[in-house]
Amino acid sequence: MKKVIKFSTYSIGVLILITFVYLLVPRVANPSPEFQTELESGNPIDKEIKNILTPKKEPKRTRAVIILKDEKIIYEYGPTDKIMNTASIRKSILGLLYGIAVDKGLININKTLKELNIDEVVPLTEDEKSATIEHLLMFKSGIYLPSQGEHDSQITQRPKRESHKPGEYFFANNFDANALGTIFIKETGMTIGKFMEEYLAKPIGLQDFSEKNVILGDPWFFPKKESKHKQYYIYLSTRDLARIGSVVANNGRWNGKKIVSQKWISASTKSYSDLKKNQINYGRYDGFGYQWWISSNDNNIWADGYGEKFLILNQSKNLVSAEQNFTGNSYLTTGLWLMNKNMDSGLSNLVKAHNMIIQKQ
Repeated sequence: MKKVIKFSTYSIGVLILITFVYLLVPRVANPSPEFQTELESGNPIDKEIKNILTPKKEPKRTRAVIILKDEKIIYEYGPTDKIMNTASIRKSILGLLYGIAVDKGLININKTLKELNIDEVVPLTEDEKSATIEHLLMFKSGIYLPSQGEHDSQITQRPKRESHKPGEYFFANNFDANALGTIFIKETGMTIGKFMEEYLAKPIGLQDFSEKNVILGDPWFFPKKESKHKQYYIYLSTRDLARIGSVVANNGRWNGKKIVSQKWISASTKSYSDLKKNQINYGRYDGFGYQWWISSNDNNIWADGYGEKFLILNQSKNLVSAEQNFTGNSYLTTGLWLMNKNMDSGLSNLVKAHNMIIQKQ
């Protein structure tokens, strides 16, 4: 009897240990690719701006900030090499990848969902199928169905189905974003990760990226909404995120080399919606391009992710400011963040510093 109890206790201990290790295993590891190149350092920001950016006390959670001017580091704080889930910034990055695919003749953004044979678990109507890839890029598909990864206003303020025709009304929903992932894979014949590694990461020398940084489908155990279009996740270090932002800030070029056409950058950073007249308040943003947010009062372009992840671009000054806050990279660390959703952020100071740099240039 004692042996049985001892064996059972041992088995339970082993099971607990295995479970704990499993919960700790990172979903994405920090790669060190052969194609990586070091970012150069430029003239550091002045003391006044540095004092604005640098926290007076240690943030309550891991925060990384980096600012690039003319592709060179002028400010850096925290573990900028740490891989983090970019959340909805993934959408802006996919918008950039679409430009590369369009340049290569792999995708025609004027194709309709009907032509692409795109449907949903709840079948799309003929009107909904008339939406084009461009409509999805602009968040104007007119398709208002539940989708994976949606939250907040995407659920509570979703318009009534078929209340707007494709191209008529802006609504930032995950159906459009996730369907863009499905279409991208189908039209290019490559996974998002593989395409991104080959045509973006390698040419600009990302330091912490491999195709495994992109995951298709929810990596966690949370209940998933039934859909034909899986959410995709892109994990990036903050320094790599800023480098990608520099491609957009510098009209599609990195280190003098064309990555994507200036024509695409111009089209994707042009606003197609007046968000001031929208039924939903989108805060600091008053316009939207192809998966990029526009702030016309200061001429900045944004990518924005849940959990306080931000990418701010100014094309006139070739300036990029990036901040990421760690929201987990394993079952355990993600679960701990979800329990308190600490939104500790340095965004207000980052915006202030970003605009001061512009004014002083």
